[in-house]
Amino acid sequence: MRVSIDIGRLLSGLAVMAAFSGFGVCETVSEAAPPPEFTAFETPTDPDAGSLISRYLFYHFTHRIPMGLCLFNREFLTVADCWLAGTENLNNGIPIQESHRKQLEAVVMDAEGYVASHQHFSHAHDWGWPFPIWTQAGDPGGNFSNRKMVGWHFQPLDKVPGWVGDAIRAHRMEPWCAPAAVIEWRVEHGTSEGIVENAWRVRCVQAPLVIAWPENVSVIAEESPYFQLRWRMAEMPPDDCPRNPGWIEWKRQDDTDWLPENRMRFYPDKTPLSNHFRHSILPLYRHPGWKGAISALRIVFDGIAPGQAVEIDSFISHYDTRHSINNPVFILACANYYNWTGDTAFLRSQMPRLRTALRYQQTVMGGLQYGFIRNPWPGHDGRPGWIAREDGSREILSNRGIGNNYWDLLPFGGDDFYATAQYYASLLAMADLEQLAREHPELDLPIGADAQDPETLRRHAREVREIANEKFWAADTGRFIPCFDRDGTSYDFGLVFLNLEAIWYGIASPEHAGQIMAWINGDRIIDGDTSTGADIYHWRMAPRATTRRNLSWYGQGWTHPENIPWGGQIQDGGTVLGFTFYDLYARIRVLGPDNAWQRLLEILAWQQDVDAAGGYRAYYADGSRGATLQGCGTAGGIGIDCEFLESSMLPAIIPYGFMGIIPKPDRLVIDPALPSACPALTLRNLSCRGSLMDIQADATRNTITVDIRTAPRDAIVLEMPGYQPEQDLARSSSGTGFRFSGTGSWTFRKKTEK
Repeated sequence: MRVSIDIGRLLSGLAVMAAFSGFGVCETVSEAAPPPEFTAFETPTDPDAGSLISRYLFYHFTHRIPMGLCLFNREFLTVADCWLAGTENLNNGIPIQESHRKQLEAVVMDAEGYVASHQHFSHAHDWGWPFPIWTQAGDPGGNFSNRKMVGWHFQPLDKVPGWVGDAIRAHRMEPWCAPAAVIEWRVEHGTSEGIVENAWRVRCVQAPLVIAWPENVSVIAEESPYFQLRWRMAEMPPDDCPRNPGWIEWKRQDDTDWLPENRMRFYPDKTPLSNHFRHSILPLYRHPGWKGAISALRIVFDGIAPGQAVEIDSFISHYDTRHSINNPVFILACANYYNWTGDTAFLRSQMPRLRTALRYQQTVMGGLQYGFIRNPWPGHDGRPGWIAREDGSREILSNRGIGNNYWDLLPFGGDDFYATAQYYASLLAMADLEQLAREHPELDLPIGADAQDPETLRRHAREVREIANEKFWAADTGRFIPCFDRDGTSYDFGLVFLNLEAIWYGIASPEHAGQIMAWINGDRIIDGDTSTGADIYHWRMAPRATTRRNLSWYGQGWTHPENIPWGGQIQDGGTVLGFTFYDLYARIRVLGPDNAWQRLLEILAWQQDVDAAGGYRAYYADGSRGATLQGCGTAGGIGIDCEFLESSMLPAIIPYGFMGIIPKPDRLVIDPALPSACPALTLRNLSCRGSLMDIQADATRNTITVDIRTAPRDAIVLEMPGYQPEQDLARSSSGTGFRFSGTGSWTFRKKTEK
């Protein structure tokens, strides 16, 4: 399950792409016609391979749907995009790098240092994922006492928006919406003026205005960690709002009075999703008095004056749906953008935020204390969100099994390896940026109270790597597990994506990386796995996401996995095309470039079959190939198009993998790993730090040729380990690379061993 898609928005987005590209919207990769200024690949020994990869790159770049500020794919897309050239006419007149800059600068961080998910509208936590929501708590719709969660929506039944509205209508939950909700709520010191513009207007007669929920309602505090009030001032400018509007107060089951300590102030907060209302989010789980059965609750507006009115959209309890990967994703995406562009103004403005994002992982998420990420948020304890009863029905274990990352059905959390791997990568990225700030005072990057010593960060990263390889490695299966839950239980469903990304991030030890690839490559059979050997590549273009059937370890929103066949859901034996990038990268690093190139050719053969059938949707239309495509509102076992923008990552294996082009804050490293079947590779129209260049690696001649066609904005340093220039060149200050400030062509030859 992923973000929902507005089909109208999708079609308009494709229309814009067609208008700006001038090439129309082709149906297949083979029909794509990249313009000459677009980035492309040349493979002289197999020209068709280079041509098809180039067409794939252009096709997926021009077939993206609008995703706004959505954060989860920022690292994926900065890997896929930040080296591309010729994108202006395909991207509303600006380079794609500029789009990433604007989006990263617009990403919101809360006052504590947590980075927002920037997801679509929902009645979940505004800073988190859009589900689970209060209607998924497992409460009977008509039950009002000892509920796990509650929510009132002050609109008529047919006007309640989002997934909550769908659930309320499906189950005819009229008491939770207007007009019943307005009638049942009680008003003191004010008058109800009914529903006005799909919100309940209440006018203050005498301060404080008090609004209390219905008498027969009670909720279990531990099941409802948050409440959220969505409201605004009526008949006033949107920005004219009291700074301290009021309190939420509650009684516990045995309380006879409203106790002054059992309250929490709310504020007129604006969030990434609040639009025309204030979304006041109350983390009640932090309050020591929020426990047991809450038998009464009221909203006290003590900050408004008689005659003023408030309009309430909704008052809901909700889960903590924040994602633990947001902070490292933000750091890694910003580092990717800077390393490719050298945009120091961007880095100068973002360094304080990057430091805060890292510090949040180190402190709140336990990185420094434990050497790994231990999620402290309510509901993020790694345990499943339901259990099966003997009769086959499900008991919902509310406030458990909340998702933490892209793989949103799986209840990562507790002691979380996935979050730890990204924490490790973000430590190294920040160490490089902190070193840049110290070694290059001419850039005037901020070094202040929040700055951290780069060597200390690297030393800590080594500790994290050592701990992770011991703690999260399952010796019996020879692979990493996703987490240990709060009870110390581990879960191993053969998470291929998790283990491949461990190699990408560099947290897997060489020994463990070898065992991982022996398993995924089919050389090592693991007892108990549903998919072994060649079947791991059943989908041809990418390995399965998981290799062991999972019928139990899910959040509360996915309760009947047995109803979908193995491979029919992406997160249970299905696959995502874009993540074949990680597979190819791991193959180059562990099994060698020859093995990876053969795998790439198999993917290209699949692509040709897809194109012959008329494209991705046509190829998988009837399900005869074992699954249908997920995306654009449809469920399925394979992710390729629509919201799966990460499909654009695949061609990045040419620069990042076979050509070994790795951007660093102060240099561009080129260290090719060419296959014997493709001993020469050329990357044309590479964008790096304002420069346009072509790079050719030739294993037959043992050379790397760099043709800088437009001068970089600032001098660029190229480092080619084991190669020396055929011309005299100025060395960088570190002595490991060479500085270039103008245009020209240079050849570097591999050093011969004496």
